[in-house]
Amino acid sequence: MKSMTGYGKAKIQKNDMDCEIEIKSINGRFLDMRIYLPREISFFEYPIRQHIGKVLSRGTVEIRVTFADRREPALKLNEVKLMKYYELVKQAQALLDIDEDISLEYLLKEHGIIESINNLDEDEQLSELLNQTLDKAIEALELSLRAEANNIKETLKHSSDLMLETLDNIEKEIQPFKEELYSILKHRVTELLSNFNAEMLEQRLVQELAIYIDKYDIQEEISRLKCHINTLLATLEKEEDTGKTLNFILQEMQREANTLGSKFSTARTFTYVLTLKEEIEKCREIVQNVA
Repeated sequence: MKSMTGYGKAKIQKNDMDCEIEIKSINGRFLDMRIYLPREISFFEYPIRQHIGKVLSRGTVEIRVTFADRREPALKLNEVKLMKYYELVKQAQALLDIDEDISLEYLLKEHGIIESINNLDEDEQLSELLNQTLDKAIEALELSLRAEANNIKETLKHSSDLMLETLDNIEKEIQPFKEELYSILKHRVTELLSNFNAEMLEQRLVQELAIYIDKYDIQEEISRLKCHINTLLATLEKEEDTGKTLNFILQEMQREANTLGSKFSTARTFTYVLTLKEEIEKCREIVQNVA
């Protein structure tokens, strides 16, 4: 099991270059990566998406990359552009009848006169630095995701234990409730004997008993809830992504708890039913962070 909420950061200084990568992840229905990196290393976006995609299947992920290169730059003079700029300036001076020296500094500031011959996307040292930093950041992220997943797992296990205990308490109230129900039925039968003739009595009694028994029988809901809880606990031990599975299980548990509450919410069991629903809802909120 893995959480979608985590944080990882790594920084490496090597070969007069600095690289820092920060990764933040929160829950999301799909894998949504938002990558922020310097323009000169924009080619690195695709490798980032490939690496993150191997670690996360869902979640909103923000990746920030900072980069500094202190190596001596490889530059060259674009002679063709320099001469063309110079000719244009001279042409403008003649047109405006201006006679003054042309600043070399001014010409060198023009875009494209001085060109970098470093092809960063083919720079092996840079590629090694970026990949090493990314691997370390992802490693830190994975540790964070698994630590958060362990916290989630412990919380879900504690809630499962509490729900099983609550169901046991509800089961203990079934027999007292049946005795109370028997008293109600007995009183109802007495009313029927006084209000209906003998020909209609048997059919009416059968109808009344069927309605009461069907309305208050919750053993099936309890059995299904216990089965769902055991499935939930087994799913927590799986290594693959289980977030959607856990959510579906808890949806079914919530449905059964609502049915149980509508059938068997007596003064003695109301607190138990409320605890059951609260724990299920809490678990449903928590598993939204599970990948």
